[in-house]
Amino acid sequence: MKKNNIIYVIGHKQPDTDSICASIAYAHYLKQKGKNAIAVKSGEINPETKYVLDYFKVQEPETLTDAAEKTMILLDHNEKNQSPDNIDKAEIIEVIDHHKIVFGCPDPIYFHSEPIGSTSTIIAKKYFNDQSVKLDKNIAGILLSAILSDTVIFKSPTTTKEDIEIAKKLAEIAEIKNIEEFGIEMKKTKASLKRMSAEDIIFSDFKTYEFGKTKFGGGQVEVIDFNEVNERKQELLEKIEEIAKKENYDLLILMATDIIKKDSLLLFFEKDSYIEKAFSKKPENNTLYLEGVMSRKKQIIPPLAKLFSKK
Repeated sequence: MKKNNIIYVIGHKQPDTDSICASIAYAHYLKQKGKNAIAVKSGEINPETKYVLDYFKVQEPETLTDAAEKTMILLDHNEKNQSPDNIDKAEIIEVIDHHKIVFGCPDPIYFHSEPIGSTSTIIAKKYFNDQSVKLDKNIAGILLSAILSDTVIFKSPTTTKEDIEIAKKLAEIAEIKNIEEFGIEMKKTKASLKRMSAEDIIFSDFKTYEFGKTKFGGGQVEVIDFNEVNERKQELLEKIEEIAKKENYDLLILMATDIIKKDSLLLFFEKDSYIEKAFSKKPENNTLYLEGVMSRKKQIIPPLAKLFSKK
């Protein structure tokens, strides 16, 4: 291990609730196992995550943007462009994730990936399967919140029976009597776009992907209805185009998801007709409405990856 023997547990850039809460909970787990683990973040937290941490009285992690010469555990991602800067100069000892695998490492490491709704489900199982550690009420609460966030209160197609079962066990420990009501209140804190700039909206939950020579960026926001998005659509489209040209994205998407209707609205900039080809539906004014689409990971990335792989 690198200097000081500190293990930094970190999620992806533009962190969401799962990324932050899984990191905090796993660092807490490792400390009980005698490891000098610290949870850190590689970006600012969003309003939903702040609500969760405040509700369960859990301290927000410090920010770490440079991974050079540090010992790292990556959570909720395994693509290096989603990790902090200089990740190639770090010692990565473990990865825990629930996304597609594109990871490469010259050394044998622990790599744990499952096709489930949330990384926090995996972390919670570690607690439940290990009698030598204690799962406190506050840690159970943030793990529950992360599962509800990533599965959109069990409405996302990424949700599995195991996510639901684990969430119910966590709710008992966290003393949350009505999981759905708590989830809705939590989601409301993230659903208003009024006080956010166009750039903050686009980057509130943003990930960059590379498919060969194609660079694709995708942000996602959750709303109660599409009124706020439609009112600011032209502003958002202009900012999306500005960012795409400045950062040389071939395709840049903002995915606005209505958690009540379970539909999504895509606003995008593209260098070619990627969206129409991937979803077999003609967009209008760089906008595409997708019924029954809620998951970026399961319903947006796969058809685009398939398209880009043919280039």
